[in-house]
Amino acid sequence: MEPPTVRRSLLHRLQQVADAQKRAGRQGRSHTRSLEGVGMKKCKVCKSLFNPYSSLAVACSQNCALVHVQNENDKKAAKVKKQSRKELTEFKRRNIRWQHDQCQTSFNRMRVQEELMWFSRRGLEPECISCGKIKMDWCCGHFKTVGAQSGIRYDRMNTYLQCNRYCNQALSGNLDGNKNTRGYKRGLSERFGEDAARQIIEHCESKTAPVKWDWQEMEAWRKEWNEQFRELQRQREAA
Repeated sequence: MEPPTVRRSLLHRLQQVADAQKRAGRQGRSHTRSLEGVGMKKCKVCKSLFNPYSSLAVACSQNCALVHVQNENDKKAAKVKKQSRKELTEFKRRNIRWQHDQCQTSFNRMRVQEELMWFSRRGLEPECISCGKIKMDWCCGHFKTVGAQSGIRYDRMNTYLQCNRYCNQALSGNLDGNKNTRGYKRGLSERFGEDAARQIIEHCESKTAPVKWDWQEMEAWRKEWNEQFRELQRQREAA
């Protein structure tokens, strides 16, 4: 035999269920009365017309109701994701390291185009500042590297056309040359003359003061460099 407390609990629970069913029935009749004359509604999911059981009803069936709830949840999730992306973008914009990554790419590709245009306007074949070879995988070669003197990483006097895989990467800029190449320093002399080359080298070696970077200023630089890159590309293609 069940203990009295368990039996009382079951009876109480059954009574609660019965009361809930009665209330639901009354509410259903009330809704039916209140919706008389309202007319048909269009289902939010399948777009079919249906007779609403409630003024709040938006779906014609349980299946459509479930789909509608899922759609609403997806919309909320997409909104949250969009907001998160916006916040992440804003965080990145104010991050100097992220700005340097973006700016360096924009500046480097713009400088390559400037250098190619320099040779083109003089009717010369573009050549590497360090080895003198032509028709290479071009990059923006820094005389003073970003790691050594980051303050002139965006300085035109510190950057010239260079082959990427050999001189820039394999020989770390190839400043002094080897038995097969002339090197960056001699390349400056042969291209600009002894006096101009000396001024360039002195300029680069003297710029050692630390620079306080401003993210808003860097954004403006990047926009300008990207515009210059596109314009130089158009000019070279039209030549």
